[in-house]
Amino acid sequence: NVHIGLPQVHETCQKCETSRSCHTSKHYTIIVLCVPRLFIAKLYLIPLFFFIGGGCTMSLTYLARLALRNPDVCWDRKNNPEPWNKLGPTDQYKFYAVSMDYSKLKKDRPDF
Repeated sequence: NVHIGLPQVHETCQKCETSRSCHTSKHYTIIVLCVPRLFIAKLYLIPLFFFIGGGCTMSLTYLARLALRNPDVCWDRKNNPEPWNKLGPTDQYKFYAVSMDYSKLKKDRPDF
């Protein structure tokens, strides 16, 4: 077990002077206040939290992009039942296009 300054189960709580085992969910602020102390004591954990936080942020950003920009997602079936039909030939809906310039494409579909 790594001791980071939190009271152990058999020790008494510093806030209310009772046994720590009787109320484990009351003092989350102790844990929140000990996180910076953990970073200072264990500097090798900083890259781990940095990359895990960055990965979570990027995955949530991509999920939000898919939900908002993808033509396959229909949020309003009543007013826009087929959103993929409203895309023009010059609209870019792919995430990344290597050598495609969508503004120079010609219209090759009929209007309905």
